[in-house]
Amino acid sequence: MASFISAQELAQLVRDPTKTAGTDYLVVDVRDSDFAVGHIPGALNVPAHDMYAKAGSIIDTYSHVPLVVFHCMLSQQRGPKAARIYKETVDGRLKVSAPNDPLFAQSVRVLDRGFGGWVDSFLKTEPTLISNFDQEMWDTL
Repeated sequence: MASFISAQELAQLVRDPTKTAGTDYLVVDVRDSDFAVGHIPGALNVPAHDMYAKAGSIIDTYSHVPLVVFHCMLSQQRGPKAARIYKETVDGRLKVSAPNDPLFAQSVRVLDRGFGGWVDSFLKTEPTLISNFDQEMWDTL
């Protein structure tokens, strides 16, 4: 099971001008249509129901990224399950990988409290940490 990362820990990476999403870290948002309500800057949207089919291509594209963080709205079911599927796919690849494969060093985490917790933490104090936030749509969730 992947361990959790706090919103504050992840926000340090997102804020850091020397860090780049997709290179230094990757946020994988596994929500479905509610991704349109807003998301963490630089997040990759892969709906949870697509994770089995897309885990391999995510690994192919982002194997060099040292930290991959998964989340859904609350990170209670979809986010942790997607992280598990991804990690199982990584583990399968590592069985046949060269010892210098960067996947050996990749950390897979789950955002504690999910996007809902992220919004609670930063909407009022640091709204730049939420891309494309739609308050009207948020209120309907």
